[in-house]
Amino acid sequence: MAYHEPDLKEALDKFDRLMIKIKDENNEVLTVKMFLKNFLRIRTRSINLPTSEIMAIIKNEKPSTFYLLKMKSFGDPTFEFLTGINMDYQKATQNLSEIKQMIN
Repeated sequence: MAYHEPDLKEALDKFDRLMIKIKDENNEVLTVKMFLKNFLRIRTRSINLPTSEIMAIIKNEKPSTFYLLKMKSFGDPTFEFLTGINMDYQKATQNLSEIKQMIN
């Protein structure tokens, strides 16, 4: 079944490019934080926003950036919640792959 979710498709494409482009360094925290703020603004009609999957991938593929994001999130309830999400990396990549196949 295919779902029409152009905003989500664009955001997931941007996420893929972001994960390739950025290095796992402290100066990339702001880039990741800005992506996440924009990602959370996406409104979907038929699919839940894959926030847990995105966070699990960042945590596993960019651990230093994730750690610093977590440290800098103190006092920001949204980012404290996001960095507290715990999901298995393999399950996250599988779910995200399935979502990408379902949207157009």
